[in-house]
Amino acid sequence: MVARDLVMPVLRTVRKGGVPWEQWWAVYGLHALLIELWAGRRLSTHPQEKVRDELKAVWCLEDDRVVDAVLDNTEDPFTFLPTDLLHESATGTARGCTQFLVTRGLMKITLPDAFLSTRPGLADRPELTEVLKRWYHRVDLEETVQRVRGLSPHLLMGLRRDFEAWDARMGQMASHLTAQEVKLFTPMTEDERYGEECLRAGWGLHRAELDPDDALLWQPDSVARDSSVPDWMAEEIITCGTRFFHRQAGPHPVWLATVETDAHMAAVRMLMEPPTRYGFGVEDYDDGLRLWFQFPAHPADPDPPFRAPYTYSLSWVEHALELLHLATVGYARLSVVRLVGDGELRAVGSIRLGLPEEVCARAKEASIAALRRLVGDETQTIRQRIALEGRDQAAEVAFQTCETAKGEDIHDELALESDAPEYQSFIAAARHLAWLRSRYAADLLDGKGPLEGDTELKAAAEDRQRALELLRATTGHGKGKPRWTDRSDRPSVDEQSAFVHLINRYGTLQLAVCRTRAGHSHFDLVTCEGFPLVPLAGAVDEWTRQAPDHPQRKWHDYLEQLVTECGGPAQAIIETVTPHEVRRLVLSPTAPLELLPLHAAPLGSARTSTLIDAFEQVVYAPTARLVSAIESSQRQAAVVEVLVVAHGGGHLPGLELIGGPLCEAHVIEGLHDSVEVVMEEEATPARALHMMPMARIVHVAAHGLTHPNRWAAGLALHGGSLGKAMLTSSGILADGIFSSVDLVILNACRTGTHEGTGRTVQTLRSIESAFLACGAKAVISTLWDITDLQGVVFSAVLHAHLGAGLDSHSAYADTIRYLREYRWHVPSGAGPAGAAESAIDTILSDWRSHLDQQVAENPLFWAAFKITGVV
Repeated sequence: MVARDLVMPVLRTVRKGGVPWEQWWAVYGLHALLIELWAGRRLSTHPQEKVRDELKAVWCLEDDRVVDAVLDNTEDPFTFLPTDLLHESATGTARGCTQFLVTRGLMKITLPDAFLSTRPGLADRPELTEVLKRWYHRVDLEETVQRVRGLSPHLLMGLRRDFEAWDARMGQMASHLTAQEVKLFTPMTEDERYGEECLRAGWGLHRAELDPDDALLWQPDSVARDSSVPDWMAEEIITCGTRFFHRQAGPHPVWLATVETDAHMAAVRMLMEPPTRYGFGVEDYDDGLRLWFQFPAHPADPDPPFRAPYTYSLSWVEHALELLHLATVGYARLSVVRLVGDGELRAVGSIRLGLPEEVCARAKEASIAALRRLVGDETQTIRQRIALEGRDQAAEVAFQTCETAKGEDIHDELALESDAPEYQSFIAAARHLAWLRSRYAADLLDGKGPLEGDTELKAAAEDRQRALELLRATTGHGKGKPRWTDRSDRPSVDEQSAFVHLINRYGTLQLAVCRTRAGHSHFDLVTCEGFPLVPLAGAVDEWTRQAPDHPQRKWHDYLEQLVTECGGPAQAIIETVTPHEVRRLVLSPTAPLELLPLHAAPLGSARTSTLIDAFEQVVYAPTARLVSAIESSQRQAAVVEVLVVAHGGGHLPGLELIGGPLCEAHVIEGLHDSVEVVMEEEATPARALHMMPMARIVHVAAHGLTHPNRWAAGLALHGGSLGKAMLTSSGILADGIFSSVDLVILNACRTGTHEGTGRTVQTLRSIESAFLACGAKAVISTLWDITDLQGVVFSAVLHAHLGAGLDSHSAYADTIRYLREYRWHVPSGAGPAGAAESAIDTILSDWRSHLDQQVAENPLFWAAFKITGVV
């Protein structure tokens, strides 16, 4: 009741606006203040010893001196304030001497100007100013008397008794003051005065999303896996890929950290167990300062301790003020969340971290120097500068944070390429982890047990994470290019292209667009206010649960509605990029849009024109960084033009026999001069992976299977069990090397989608991303189930164009155009389309009528096919 009615209202007020005096940041004693409120209320109805016990049990105060201070501070300190010696003293001697010296002009009644000017915190504390004035009179009297010679022993004895009585009374009062009140008496240096002036000017700079009760203060609970994470943390990680993040939240300097492995979790558990053992480091970093927080390490752990970097760029007023705030209050509120499962977030706890004095001193010195450089004496303009600064860079920052957020996980293998020895160690660790995931995915598919909880797999994940941390530390100093450190590292977007990141920003869609103008990268940021993503996510989830063959056409109706909804973002993209003569569009969607055919989004109510019609090329890609990595990768010469891997299933329970894959193999073989076909019993995952690096074009026709565990999703080939037959994404990552492969066609059901529910892992989680991560330039995949006939027709037309010499995207675009315009209604005769139709005629003479029937059931059947990567 006390916490609800007394402590929490105070906490809410202070969290939003700071403490209710001019020094809003002065929360050094906030914890003690709340405890004192609680203790004072309890003492009004309970004996002191019971309250003492409760202070130890409820508030975890272990030091008896701290408990005594809390109990003392529940009393009004000013009841102990001694009278001014100018008016009264114990024996009357000091009073008489003071009045005599004042009337003779040897003592001043008022405080010197220097006293208050160097103690600006007393400006709104008149009661403390009175304390200082009485103390000054006592000190001034003693010093003046000491300069006078020939005073009688009787007078000196009276003065000594008055001083002793006065000092004892003042000592009682001082013991009841808070540490913050005592600190206000200390004179300030010029830098400290300037720093407080800056902090005062920054009053009210707090984040609205941090206001709810659960925003900062949770009970540390390292075992709860169902505790929710405040929305602002989830959105920060989703949007920015944040792992170590800082923000000013009212009077609280907030640090956010995510733990991703068991080793990290063990370090956090140790941090939560008193006495805490942690370290801090500080270093210059580019144009700012980087603070390293070092988690406690187990003595038996041979690896270096887990370190979290918090970087403050001192070329920004906001960062400089945040650093000054941190150094002034002397602590950070560390909020810890954990990544579990497929990128889900779980709360771990919120921990108060005290910063060492030397770290605070260096941070304060650096921040004040930066503010003097950035703001000068115009400190009253700080809030305005923060509100306006970076507006010209907001779009670029949004684009870069998307690159970070979406560039994690399996794409690191390619995009972090470096000549450093740490890169080879990282690749070895990544391949070993992928191999173990492949092995355990096979066990999972065969029903032998869950993937989670295996110690060997967890150890491999730890090894890869540590190798990645070492590689990032190395490449961050210029030996590689994991992020843009200069203009040469910017995304390679040519003058006629635009790369568009779709962002979920607090439930609203944003577009971060990069294009090139006059040789320089140019960025735009567009907010789609009328396109809320939360209800869309629910609708997409409902759609994915429907069966495509539902008799009431629910699945098809949902798809039509969802694609129509995407017309708004598509129109926003058009309005942003078409004035700049963009001909090639690269899309990087976010959840739940990655499950929808954005290329089929209508551009008008008539729905005759879609996004794919507005550009010469519309392709997908996870990040511009990955596109650049693929474009700059060393390509190998292919031995064979086309490799076809085909398997119709039927040899295992749950894999019904389908005829499409073998028909595709037959058709494709007749459309190219150089084709290698691996089919049926020969088409094992191992043989497929062995043959694929030899080809320029790889075509796989088989059953496609998604799985809640993304490492077990893949293509069903030949094997003695489902686990042995599946070519999984983890198996591709373990053994795939596709530096000769320009195009992979995954002509199977749902090869471009996934069943994952995690929002934080932004990279593509379907099997297509594994091919890209291992060096394939482009992948054609499917967003939902396709029929055998649709697969055969698509493959025939596509390969007819490829065989005629068209590049990957031109062949894909011509194939989509053929399907959308129902060109099979009129025989094409000569050319690639005619060759494709003739090839299909040899295996199914009445295929046109069957295709008409399927199209009538789903007019958007063509939108299932998408192309991802570099074309």
